[in-house]
Amino acid sequence: MKKGHIYFIMGISWAGKWTLAHNVKNLNLWDNFVFPLSYTTRERRVGEIQGEHYSFISREDFIYSIDKWEFLEYALVHERDYYGTKYQDVMEDGVEEWKIVIKELDLNGLKKLKQERPELDEFYSAIFLNIPKEMLRSRIEVRGVFMSDEEYEKRFNSSIFEEEELMKYCDYVIDATLSPEEVVESFLEIVERER
Repeated sequence: MKKGHIYFIMGISWAGKWTLAHNVKNLNLWDNFVFPLSYTTRERRVGEIQGEHYSFISREDFIYSIDKWEFLEYALVHERDYYGTKYQDVMEDGVEEWKIVIKELDLNGLKKLKQERPELDEFYSAIFLNIPKEMLRSRIEVRGVFMSDEEYEKRFNSSIFEEEELMKYCDYVIDATLSPEEVVESFLEIVERER
């Protein structure tokens, strides 16, 4: 590696992106892993903790940060809430410090990054967590999240398009129907292969 490297964890909603990052973090395998939080304007869900799951900020503060070019990438997700990654958290505090950065990212964020910052392509790999779309409902129910039929249909339909696009952009695919431990093992194999 010339410097550090970013592994973007990608997949449709409820594929297990946060779970993978959280499980790798809990292993404490290497000192040089960095897990920057996403910033979001959405409301906190039950059980989510500020500074642990996300950095929850107001829409006004998010737009202010956009105007100041503080984001490496950001997107308006499901036409409702902003999500983004701060440049400093990933590049200055990660890659430039020879760290391995693990970060969840959605398709819009990756497209925006590739379009606006092609010079950074060599510093990241995208990993797609692949689950059958039919598992979406059961994953939502297991987490105890209430979602109207209308919202579910919207997410399901967007996941069909998103999955097709993600397969074009991602460097690696992990079968997310495996156990959490096996998903972590698959991820670590990719990291070891690229080191």
